[in-house]
Amino acid sequence: MKHYNPSLKKELFWDMSIAESTDGVRLLMHRPVRKGTALTCDKPWEGELCNYAKIFYDGEKYRFYYRGSGYTDGFGSKSHHSVWCVAYSYDGKNFFRPDLGIFEYEGSIHNNIVMKIDAFHLDNFSITYDVNPACPPEERYKAFTGEWCPPHHRLHYYISADGLHFKEVAPLTTTGNFDSLNVCFWDSRKEKYSLYLRGLHDADPACKIPHETEAWVRDVRVSYSNDMKEWTTPLPLDYGEEDRDEIQLYTNNVMLIPDTDLYLAMPTRYIDRAKDIHNFAHLADHAGTRYKALEGIVEQRLGTAITDTMLMTSRDGEHFTRTKEAFYTPGPQTPDNWNYGDGFFAVGMAESPSDFEGEENELSLFVCLSPKYKEASFERYTVRKDGFFSYHAGFEEGTVVTTPFTFDAFSSLHLNFATSAIGYVRIEVLDEGGNPLAGYDTGRLFGDSTNRPCDFAASLADLAGKPIKLRVTMCDADLYSFFFV
Repeated sequence: MKHYNPSLKKELFWDMSIAESTDGVRLLMHRPVRKGTALTCDKPWEGELCNYAKIFYDGEKYRFYYRGSGYTDGFGSKSHHSVWCVAYSYDGKNFFRPDLGIFEYEGSIHNNIVMKIDAFHLDNFSITYDVNPACPPEERYKAFTGEWCPPHHRLHYYISADGLHFKEVAPLTTTGNFDSLNVCFWDSRKEKYSLYLRGLHDADPACKIPHETEAWVRDVRVSYSNDMKEWTTPLPLDYGEEDRDEIQLYTNNVMLIPDTDLYLAMPTRYIDRAKDIHNFAHLADHAGTRYKALEGIVEQRLGTAITDTMLMTSRDGEHFTRTKEAFYTPGPQTPDNWNYGDGFFAVGMAESPSDFEGEENELSLFVCLSPKYKEASFERYTVRKDGFFSYHAGFEEGTVVTTPFTFDAFSSLHLNFATSAIGYVRIEVLDEGGNPLAGYDTGRLFGDSTNRPCDFAASLADLAGKPIKLRVTMCDADLYSFFFV
């Protein structure tokens, strides 16, 4: 039985695990809304191949770390430079580059570069802010870069006190392929470090998806450590018996959702559409990319591979439910999209003020547009707070009865919900046997709020510690979450 306490006081309706029964209600994914360019990678040390970003709040501002990279010998060449940069934001919307003066680039130290080493080692320099209470101050920032070219496959480990000046410690003992953004964080739920990385396995022919041509699959694995020294053998994530599709997951983008027991991932899905060559005459050619790829002048996937983004959720960080439909697609065709590289989301998100006066804050997400023939950019997208999924009912009334749960001595229950003018959400509190409790019925609620109090005639505090259920009745409405205050 779930218990809600001050450290776990929010329930997001991102899966059906809390639903004991449903009738006329379904789980609905909500796609992000594009708001515009957050950062254009037009500096000499940036370029066409910028991506692999991470964003987090350091207590004062948002830090946005990203790869600055571009072709050295012209479009499609194997040779390219690669550095790692940081931009700052105080609102999660407007970003600026600090003049750090740490590394020289083409004769000048006036740049925002925080790391500059061999490109093969810097393919995926991943920086994290360590919230482990036992972490020494000089190791508060950690970074990892994958060495994925023969003869070595290993993950190098760095530490920093300020997130700007890093020193290498040693390669980690874990195994993997590492040629993607490796995500590591302190997981307070497990009281250990979790590392999500790329693995490879042979494809099961019976589970291959349409268009797939490769005999092996890029997968996501997780490894654990108590001390950043000894690591467990990475194990592939489990999607359940009902989802055995061999999907190429190019990135993982796993993150913790605060005040919940949920993990969220926004992995990039990769597919080579070379079998559907007839489409390429109607898609952007990116400075002749399609032609050069099909003629063997440049690597084929530069012209025929397509990427988008899925969503995955989990309650334990190992067993995930993933969407079959895309969360993000390349969108309306332009000269810059529908190519290999679309949909690389930054790991993490920011809470930003709405663009419209009086509206509530929203979550900002950042995705790289990398056309590979001109400078890349990071575009800002938004979703409602807690709003990746909802329980949704159409015009016909639907109901959800939750599994039993208990809570601490909170005084109020709040909803994140939205209805139409005719729609509603009604909350009734039931005892463990499913019987309505007198004084605990909100009546029909309508509106659109991320923080609507439930007004009960009786005191909610009187039910603290007692097993209860909620019966939710809905019409033309979405219910995103509930939480206690």
